[in-house]
Amino acid sequence: MGSFWKKKNNKTVAPIKDEFQHYLNVLELPVLEEYDPYLWWLNNKSQHPVLHKLAIKYLHIPATSVPSERLFSDAKNLITPQRTRLDSCLVNQLMFLKRNREYIDIYGKAEMDG
Repeated sequence: MGSFWKKKNNKTVAPIKDEFQHYLNVLELPVLEEYDPYLWWLNNKSQHPVLHKLAIKYLHIPATSVPSERLFSDAKNLITPQRTRLDSCLVNQLMFLKRNREYIDIYGKAEMDG
């Protein structure tokens, strides 16, 4: 039980502290509308490997719950009391088509225009 409470090895903590301090000392970049923090972390992965892992993990979290709320709303409109026996695979396919319809050229408009 005593080994559970041992302090972390200073050899492991020191490089992480150094990496964090280096990150804090990096010159601040100007804030631009097209600035992409995800790309910054990809470009600086070799200088900040531990912080890079954390940044990439948390940059993938959506800023709002709107996309998931839209998906639940669409599902509610699709699965009505009259459609309770729809197969789950069919529901998944219909939801995929609904969310991606703007990217699908079902009428061959590209061929008709050309």
